[in-house]
Amino acid sequence: MTEDYFWGVTLDKTKTTEVWDPDVKGDANDSAHVFRGEHTLLVKQAVLGPEVPDDEVNVIEVEAMGYKSDIKFPVVVLKGGTGHSQCVLDLLFPDPPVTFKLVKGNGPIHLLGNHSVGIAGEGMADEEDDDEIDEEFEEEEEEIEEDKNSVDEKKRKIAANSNSKGGKAPKRPKIDSEVD
Repeated sequence: MTEDYFWGVTLDKTKTTEVWDPDVKGDANDSAHVFRGEHTLLVKQAVLGPEVPDDEVNVIEVEAMGYKSDIKFPVVVLKGGTGHSQCVLDLLFPDPPVTFKLVKGNGPIHLLGNHSVGIAGEGMADEEDDDEIDEEFEEEEEEIEEDKNSVDEKKRKIAANSNSKGGKAPKRPKIDSEVD
């Protein structure tokens, strides 16, 4: 089970860098923002502020964990006054920390997305899955037992039919061993 939260950050000339790392312990008295579980961040949109001067290019670079090492790439390039003041993104970051940096321009650029947290109660879902598997296994065993009983009943009927004809096996025709 996961809980999803709206996430957003604004980068501009006064705040050029933001690190998303929910595992970092903040103020011990701020228990409202203590999350337990697996964290993922899905950045869905970048929006350029309306106060950005015409022709000013703004670039946001992201540094995150890659497969074998950290990677750093520009992910947003927006130019003021072009009529294109936003872009749709689909950036999934399954492992914190992730660093967002305004490397060119003065912003502001607003990044928006979802922060998902896998809740510790997931074990309960696993137990429910185990119960369903156990029920399916028991149903299969019952079906096998019913099939076995059906086969045994057919054998008894066949045996009863052969016994009702005198209790002896049917006679085979006699073949002469002499050849003419």
